[in-house]
Amino acid sequence: MSASQKSSIFQQIDSLPSLPATVSRVLSVTADPESSGDDLVNAILPDQAMCAAILRIANSAFFGIPREVATMDKAVNVLGFNEVHNIVLGKAVFNSFQKIPPSSKRTVDAFWQHSFYCGLAAKIIAEDLKCPPSELFIAGLIHDIGKLAIFFARPEEYLHILKQEGIEAHLNCQKEEQKQLGIDHCEIGSHLLTRWLFPKQLLTIVGDHHDPTQCTNYGLYTTIIQISDLLSALVVDEEMLTAALYPQFTTLLPHAKTLWLKYNLVIDEEQLQKWKKALLTSIEKDSAILNIFTS
Repeated sequence: MSASQKSSIFQQIDSLPSLPATVSRVLSVTADPESSGDDLVNAILPDQAMCAAILRIANSAFFGIPREVATMDKAVNVLGFNEVHNIVLGKAVFNSFQKIPPSSKRTVDAFWQHSFYCGLAAKIIAEDLKCPPSELFIAGLIHDIGKLAIFFARPEEYLHILKQEGIEAHLNCQKEEQKQLGIDHCEIGSHLLTRWLFPKQLLTIVGDHHDPTQCTNYGLYTTIIQISDLLSALVVDEEMLTAALYPQFTTLLPHAKTLWLKYNLVIDEEQLQKWKKALLTSIEKDSAILNIFTS
């Protein structure tokens, strides 16, 4: 692909809508250490659709809050700054890709399902490793956002890449993207999030989730997303449901053992099966959250 064609893809990506003013206000508030809960509430209140989504998520089984959360100030008080901030980011990303032609609905639905499962897996693993689960959930939710951006920009060219089946095709899609388009979804995703002024942590994770060895910062979080990406793909592959997981991980992720050692992660078959079981339970219990994000 020529430089002009690659530039054309970037121009099409840049033509995607900017995120709503609510996101800018929330990012500004959460970046300011002097901000209060009231500041965050006031940043969100003008956006009634966002308020409704936050309250629906806060009252879902996902958080398991024993009493009803009926107001935004209560939501911020119960969930906390980071949780509300991450819900706003996730919901805003979903809203940016709502104009879906009927012919593309199945493809986009499959994309969001995998992304949601990856987010759930990342949350489970993060809780186990004492990392911030909310931040990892959102990172998992948007890790492949570059794929969706390319699909919206070049649907016919990209569709056959998305339709390639199998775990290896999923993990190696970057090579096919580079071959066919001269660019890959990790670069596009990082570019899009930069344009949207997302936190540096998310830019890094999205840009390097296929190869965390490239990370100079946030390497552990990016490794968690790589693990979550593969785990979420394996749990929906019927042929892999009863297969041992550890050989799959160490074969399909060539640098896995090195990364796990670097971050002192003790990962074996028992641990992977434990995460898999928890993910399957979460998928069954928390599926309503996906509907809230996509509504």
